[in-house]
Amino acid sequence: MTTYYKFPITFLFFLIFSGQSILAQDIKREIKALKDTVQLKEGGDKVLALKDVGMRFRSVNMDSARYYVDLAFKEAEALDDYYYRARIWMAYGILSWDAGRPKEALEYHMKARHILENSKEYYVLGSLYTNMSNAYEALSEFDIAVDYQFKALENFIAGKDSLWIAGSYLNLGNRYKLVQEPDLSLEYYQKALEMYGKIGNDYFVAMSYNSLAAAYLEKKQFDKAFEYAKKSFEGYNTIGARLDTGYPLTNMALASWALGNFDDAEFFYNQAIAIQEERGERLAQVSLKNDLANIYLEQGKTNRAENLALTTYQEADSIDYLPGIDVLSKTLSLIYEEKLDFKKAYVYHQKHKAARDSLYFAEKAREMFNLKEKYESEQKQNEILRQQKELAENELALKNRNNMLIGSGGLMVILLVISFVLFREQKLKANNFARETALQKAMAEARAQENLKEQRLRIARDLHDNIGSQLTYLTSITDSAKRGIHKGEVFLIEKLTQMKQFSLVTISELRDTIWAMNKDEISLEDIKERTQQLAATVHEATDDKINVKIEGTPNNKVLNAFVGMNLFRIIQESVNNAVKHSGSEHIEVRFTDFDKMVQIEIEDFGKGFDTSKESTGNGLHIMRNRAEKAGIYFNQESIIDKGTKVTLQVKT
Repeated sequence: MTTYYKFPITFLFFLIFSGQSILAQDIKREIKALKDTVQLKEGGDKVLALKDVGMRFRSVNMDSARYYVDLAFKEAEALDDYYYRARIWMAYGILSWDAGRPKEALEYHMKARHILENSKEYYVLGSLYTNMSNAYEALSEFDIAVDYQFKALENFIAGKDSLWIAGSYLNLGNRYKLVQEPDLSLEYYQKALEMYGKIGNDYFVAMSYNSLAAAYLEKKQFDKAFEYAKKSFEGYNTIGARLDTGYPLTNMALASWALGNFDDAEFFYNQAIAIQEERGERLAQVSLKNDLANIYLEQGKTNRAENLALTTYQEADSIDYLPGIDVLSKTLSLIYEEKLDFKKAYVYHQKHKAARDSLYFAEKAREMFNLKEKYESEQKQNEILRQQKELAENELALKNRNNMLIGSGGLMVILLVISFVLFREQKLKANNFARETALQKAMAEARAQENLKEQRLRIARDLHDNIGSQLTYLTSITDSAKRGIHKGEVFLIEKLTQMKQFSLVTISELRDTIWAMNKDEISLEDIKERTQQLAATVHEATDDKINVKIEGTPNNKVLNAFVGMNLFRIIQESVNNAVKHSGSEHIEVRFTDFDKMVQIEIEDFGKGFDTSKESTGNGLHIMRNRAEKAGIYFNQESIIDKGTKVTLQVKT
């Protein structure tokens, strides 16, 4: 019998995000009371009340949670108040987190951040920073996650909010758990539990019990882990937080598995999977199903293990969830090894190795980059401090000599001393000037190296995002043509046409990249000129059926190459989307120049679309991501049968 890896990676994240503290009472009764309160509210108070109803529903029914948050956003839109919009964007980020989409959650929180930071509300800012911290942790950006958690804690302490200070303790416990410091993790979890107990908050007491269970699992104290997970499960049930029981159920399953109680483990896993399916947490489901497949395998139920692992592998692959692909390919390799199907076992072993290498190198590359940045910064700082110390020592030595010479008396001696001092001062000034010049030169070289590094990263990113994706499509089409060569001439002509189209796009993308590579700065005139070339291409490609009109005369202000390139890419994608999807024969691109900002609007007058429905494509996500990285304000509005408008703003 093969020895199996008993504890695959389990992804359990703690997040503090409700709009108010969850009181120790039945959640359904609290929801009813909140809904009654909504009827008495007006304006911004009504927006926040509707949001609170939605947040409470997260522990009971996710569809209802989404419904009430949508109602809150409509009220905020009607008020035309950015503060209340930001509060609901924050709520949308929470719902995205619940659905297992941390990147999307972070986008909503970043959107709200710039508005809410002006509010100076300790509680709101602490909540926002906590949500951002957890999103960054889920995306493996651990340093950034810690920074935001400290920001959150500072705000909660300033606001003297015991509930949320305790929540920050819980998050710190999770950070230590993540870096495999279970003793420190336990210490902070206990602090949180004690504080929640004093406050009398049963919801977070249940959450703290579950966190302690996870820490005891790390310490391999499985009886204690099961004990605390059971306390958490019972606590959630007592207050009616049924959907939150998925987490203690998972820890009860893990503890039962470790203790060899396979029937109990299977029972708890199936309950946890059902809860997470209801919540819509796809990443958690992948991890749970992988664990369950390993339990089946350990009991010799290889067919059940195979069916479950294969289905779950396909789910993870469909959403490109690399950690899930990693553990499931390992599980499938063990399953086929047990079934003596060594060919399949080898195939999945290779997939596991490839996934593990991708995870490892991505993490190590990030670590090496951060270490290099830190080392270079420290070296520069040390060199500056060394030179400052040397200058100070020279000045002190000169002062001491002057005092001794002046004290020796006599007018002649004084005159000689003065002459000597003047000479030494001039020499010292010359030496200082030489050192300062050398220091400035070193700093200029460092800045040049930094600019070169940024340029290389920008070029690599652009080649990967644009040229790489096009070449991938070409490879896929080539493989498809090879497989379908027997289908005849018509099929091959179609594939060759597709290859030509992708080749032309690749050439265009490469030209744009080379254009940006050859510039340290890109002027607004450059961007307008490239947009006019894009308009000409659209005219030619559509036989002048679609007209792209460029309006406005931007001044001669310049942007750095990274911002300029991303600005043009967003304009290009917006025009292409209008050509492909709007059905409009007229598209306008308007450049408007302000004192310290330029605004670009890309508007069509076509069929529009429903913005409340989530986009199924990657285009909008890519544009938002580009805008965020380059510091460009991005907004898309659309009205059915009236058209779509994209607004971009960039500081100059």
